[in-house]
Amino acid sequence: MRVLFTCHGGMPHLFPMVPLAWAFRSAGHEVRIASQARILDALMHTGLPVVEISRTPEWTEEERAETIRKIYQQDPLPAGWTGDLSVLSEEQRAYQEFIGRRMIRIAEAMVDELTAFGRRWRPDLVVYDAEAFAGPVVAEQLGVPGVRHLFGTATVPRTELDATGAPLPEYVRLFQDRGMRARLTAAATVDPTPPSMRLEHDPGRLAVRYVPYNGAGQLPAWLLRPRYRPRVCVTWGHTAATIGDAATHPFRDAIGALSGMDVEIVVITTPAQLELLGAELRGGVHAAASVPLHLVLPHCDVLVQQGGDGTTLTAASAGVPQLAISRKPDAEMAPGRLAAVGAGIHLRYQELRQDPARAQVIRDAVGRLLREDGYRAAARRLRQEIERQPAPAEVVPALARLAPDGPS
Repeated sequence: MRVLFTCHGGMPHLFPMVPLAWAFRSAGHEVRIASQARILDALMHTGLPVVEISRTPEWTEEERAETIRKIYQQDPLPAGWTGDLSVLSEEQRAYQEFIGRRMIRIAEAMVDELTAFGRRWRPDLVVYDAEAFAGPVVAEQLGVPGVRHLFGTATVPRTELDATGAPLPEYVRLFQDRGMRARLTAAATVDPTPPSMRLEHDPGRLAVRYVPYNGAGQLPAWLLRPRYRPRVCVTWGHTAATIGDAATHPFRDAIGALSGMDVEIVVITTPAQLELLGAELRGGVHAAASVPLHLVLPHCDVLVQQGGDGTTLTAASAGVPQLAISRKPDAEMAPGRLAAVGAGIHLRYQELRQDPARAQVIRDAVGRLLREDGYRAAARRLRQEIERQPAPAEVVPALARLAPDGPS
C-alpha cells in the first residue's frame, strides 16, 4: 500500500513522524513525506522519498512582527486551561484562535498542491501531523482514511477549534471551498506521549513509543572523553531559532547562570542561534551546531531547555532529568507534565525575568536536579514507561488495516 505523510513546515512537527514513516517503509509499503520547501533539507536528511510543496503564505513584515509580539507577550496560562478553555481570559482565547488561524493559512497555501500530488500518486492512507490542517482536507478529497499524528502534549487543545469546541470559520472554509463538509475526526490518532504525561486519556488513540529522531548528524568526539564534573546540556529547540533574538533571552540567562557552577556546559543549537548567542559562548562552554540531541543526551547528567515537546520527550527517552524554562503558552504544557511526574523542574520565564536573582534560581534548580536522587529515579521510570509503549513497527499493521484494500 501507499502512505502519504505530511507535516507543517517545522522540524518539531516533522521529527516525531519519521520513525513511523520508516516503520511503514521497512514493512514494505511505499511512503512519501511532503512538506514546505523551508524544511526541504531536513526532509531530505530523513532518507525518505520527499515531496516538496512550493507554495507558502506570503507574510508581511508587519504580520511577522505581530506573531512574535503575540507569542512573547503572553502571561503564563491558568492551571487546567487545556481541559477547560473557559478559564482563559478573552485576550488569551483570542491568542489561541490567532495561532489557529496562522496554521490554517499555512494549510490553505499547501492544500491544492498536495492534493494534486495525491491524485497522481493515489495513496491508500494519509498521515498528517496534528497541526498540518491540509492533511485531513487531502484525505477527504482523495476518499482515503486520514490519520492524525500527535507530537506531544502541545497538540492539546486543538488549534483549529475555538474555546467552545467549534471549528474556526477559516477551517470550515478549507473544506467548503472544495465542496466538502469540515472533518473534525480522524480515522485514527497516533499518540507518542507516554501515558503519565498525557493531558487527556482517549482509549481510542493508538499509543506508540516515542523514538527520538532529531535529524542527521555526528556525535562530537569530545563528548566521549573522560569528564570530571557533571555535564549539563543546554538547548533551545528549532522553533526559537526561526523567531530570532526575542527567543534567546532565557537561553542567554541559562548559560550565564550555569557559568557560575562547577559543571561542564554543553550547548547544542543551530548555526543561527550560535551567531545570536555570540559572547555567551566563552571559556568553559562547549558548543556544537546541528548535532542530533538524541546522540548527546546519553552523555549528560541534566538538560536545560525551552519546553518543546520533542526536546522533552527526547530527554525523557534517555532518562535525563530536565529543567525547562518556558516563555510561551504552548511550551508550558510538556514541562508542566514533566514536573508532575517528578522528572524535572519547570520555570516560567515570564515570571523569572522579573526576578533580579534569576541566575541563582536557575543554579538552584540545576543543583537540585544533580543532587537529589528523586529526579533521577523519576526520569528512569519515565524512560522505562516510554520503552514499554508499542514500537512504531507494531503500530503499522493496525494503521494498514484502515485502508480500503488493507490487510484484514
